[in-house]
Amino acid sequence: MKKIFLALSATVLSSFAFAQEGLILKANKLYDSQSYAEAIPKYEKVFKKDSNNTIVLAKLGDCYRLTNNTKGKALCYGKLVEKGNADANQKFYYGQALMELGRYEEAKKLFEEYSADERGKILVKAIANMQAYAKNADAYKIDSVNFNSPENDFSPAFFAQGILVFTSSRNNTQWIRHEHGWTDKNYYTIYATERDGNGQYMKPRKFMRDLDSKFNNGPICFSKDKMTLIFTRNASKQNVSADKNFKLEIYEAVLNIDGFERVTPMPFNSNSYNCAHPSLSDDGNTLYFASDMPGGFGGLDIWYSKKDASGVWGTPTNMGEKVNTKGNEMFPYIAPNNLFYFSSNGHDGIGGLDIYEIKIKADGSLGKVYNMGVPMNSSYDDFGIVFSDDMKTGFISSNRKNGNMDDDIYAFSVLREVKRGKDVIIKTRDKDSDTTIVPYAKIKINNDSITTNEKGEYTYFIEEDTQYNLLASKEKYFDANDSLSTKMSDKDEFDKMVLMEKDPDLSLLAFVLDAKTKEALGDVKITIKNTSTNSDFDTYTTSATGDYRKPLKGNKVGDKLNFKITLEKTGYVTKTLDFNHTISKPGEIKLNELIDLNIGKVMVGMDLAKLIDIKPIYFDLGKSKITPAAAAELNKIVAIMKEYPGMTVELGSHTDCRAAAKSNMTLSMARAKASASYIASKGIPRSRITGKGYGETKLLNGCACEGKLTSNCTEEDHALNRRTEFIITKFKEIPKK
Repeated sequence: MKKIFLALSATVLSSFAFAQEGLILKANKLYDSQSYAEAIPKYEKVFKKDSNNTIVLAKLGDCYRLTNNTKGKALCYGKLVEKGNADANQKFYYGQALMELGRYEEAKKLFEEYSADERGKILVKAIANMQAYAKNADAYKIDSVNFNSPENDFSPAFFAQGILVFTSSRNNTQWIRHEHGWTDKNYYTIYATERDGNGQYMKPRKFMRDLDSKFNNGPICFSKDKMTLIFTRNASKQNVSADKNFKLEIYEAVLNIDGFERVTPMPFNSNSYNCAHPSLSDDGNTLYFASDMPGGFGGLDIWYSKKDASGVWGTPTNMGEKVNTKGNEMFPYIAPNNLFYFSSNGHDGIGGLDIYEIKIKADGSLGKVYNMGVPMNSSYDDFGIVFSDDMKTGFISSNRKNGNMDDDIYAFSVLREVKRGKDVIIKTRDKDSDTTIVPYAKIKINNDSITTNEKGEYTYFIEEDTQYNLLASKEKYFDANDSLSTKMSDKDEFDKMVLMEKDPDLSLLAFVLDAKTKEALGDVKITIKNTSTNSDFDTYTTSATGDYRKPLKGNKVGDKLNFKITLEKTGYVTKTLDFNHTISKPGEIKLNELIDLNIGKVMVGMDLAKLIDIKPIYFDLGKSKITPAAAAELNKIVAIMKEYPGMTVELGSHTDCRAAAKSNMTLSMARAKASASYIASKGIPRSRITGKGYGETKLLNGCACEGKLTSNCTEEDHALNRRTEFIITKFKEIPKK
């Protein structure tokens, strides 16, 4: 009897094992043909009998993941992790599932344990940022719409005359039903709806039957004039891939009064990869789309193609690593205000696919990627965003309702403007010790005014691509000029130290101005050398206000200051001045009242003598020989001409009216030529320096005294006419080596 029982038991077990093996073979065949939804019930039957079968767990987990069954994939991948049989991808997928279920702490712990996966590091950061994702929650209002079906409805687009077009797997055909083995849903078709007299959306109908094909159609986008439409469609049987799959392709159609003039595939379609989710720029010349074509960063990436003058679409270009990740990026959308939106599960996010925003700048470069946050995003898949022309309303797609394959369309309203930028913690500190707090400092930031707290801090929001000028002030401190921009840090929040210098009640004050316009000049490099000690005193670059302040530490009333001051700015003549001054009283020493700190642009017609510190060039009476004092001044011209090799100068020598006009002309000519020859002897080509004597022909005042004319001018008046000018006659900017 015992033997009979054992034999029967063995037969039953053998039959059970054979049945299990048969189910697995059938399920595997469906899995390999990408009929994931059809494979699920077969794997589930095996799983109920044998929950430790790791191969079944892995494949059932994949089927749940690829059909968007979050709870299912969490169960299967979780068991693999628990048993220690999960590979890196399965651990990552389990963490994603935990995030989609809102189990963030468990997901964080998992990602931290398996920190070798770069994708996990990104999601750990995302979990830490959960509070930040809610900061604009009051900016949007989300509502469901009345035209959703129990099937998938997603990716709406605005057509003409208020018609809304979207993609759906609903079945409106009573007798014919096409189902997709991957999802066990109907193939996608493009539908349209519009509002009735009460503002409610009417029952959707098929958009254009000409677009129907046996397999998937949609999503779709339109040109600005609505005469061109571009949409996603499965490849035809003639274009099946090597793995027997029908890849997604993008088609372009042109409308006319009778329907379609032509429907043509894009030239970059291929049976080796997918192209889907088109979005057309406002000018119709740039097409954005998702693709897993070679050359990407992993999974699906966002690419774009440019249309040339003859209307031909060019070779696609990857949008780069700012947009694309090792995960999937899809559903691109270029909004009316030129902001770019896309969905991704590779950037830091709330869970599943999140919608992101990035600015495409005028030069084509990309700004920072921003997560749209809640309520636009949820822990499930959120995608397919579209805005109205005024950017005040729009639609998104999401499976947040049931968390599975039931994608629905949601309407949203923009309640307030969302500004993109960063929080900066401004900290006012003492320049002598950056750990010493300067509390309650007043700071002007562009047109705003703030005051730091008792800790010398204030958190301020700065917008992307905006330059901010700061002016910090406090009693017994010098004003401090600084600047701010989001480019200063890659972090979403960063510190900005504003160093303020105590006023010792003895200081230098200077303003550098344009010699012609008298406007303040920024970006002027000021170099001050102490000629008494032959040491560097200070180097400073002016802000837009052109001011310079420096405390004179260690100095007192009665001390003598001996400085050589050099002013340098691109496009301006470098100016070097000697400053010798005895401190007579406490307070500010205003340099502008004592020396000329104006600098001039290098321009044809300008007199170098007015732009740099040239002292009068004196000659011995009736002579033209260059004296040591004259050589010292001419050397300044030599230095300028060497600094600007594209400069040509006319040296003009002038006299006053005293002595005979002919004699004055002869003497001035001799002195001009002697001066020009001296400059040439210092390495300046003769072609760049000419000397010309003007005698008394160009008097600056009414001090003429030739012939019967009598002059009552003072010696100072005559001295104004005795001058040497260095006029720039030619100038060409030559880059410095």
